[in-house]
Amino acid sequence: MALEKILVAYDGSEAASAALDLAADIGAGNDEIGIDVVNVVAIPLLSDDQLVSFASVLDLMERDAEALLTDAVARLDEHDIDNDVETYILNGTDTATEIAKLAEQDDYDIVIIGSRGLGGIKGYLGSVGHKLLSICSKPVLIAK
Repeated sequence: MALEKILVAYDGSEAASAALDLAADIGAGNDEIGIDVVNVVAIPLLSDDQLVSFASVLDLMERDAEALLTDAVARLDEHDIDNDVETYILNGTDTATEIAKLAEQDDYDIVIIGSRGLGGIKGYLGSVGHKLLSICSKPVLIAK
């Protein structure tokens, strides 16, 4: 399978950084591969009245997401790759669902997400990675 579009979920964690590095390694030497980075700002389920009050908090969360994505692009630049990089900030109540919708809507070839060691029931996967594996119709690569 030739890759043309990679979607990387990035939240600034060590595992997400590993996912970003993996995408850079895959894209290195082939500037035809587009690498897009997404951050999902999780919004709690709120009533309309509560959402109005939440707007200022959401604005701060989106600014933090912008800073994270700026860092992600800088990290990719450190790999000296010439690939096109787009960034997306999504809002939603379920991070995995938002990532899966974007992956399917924009026809990505693969989604790369970081793992996190939880032990217990989910083992090596965090809850977002675990859910994404089960709901996303695109291949999902877990970076460790």
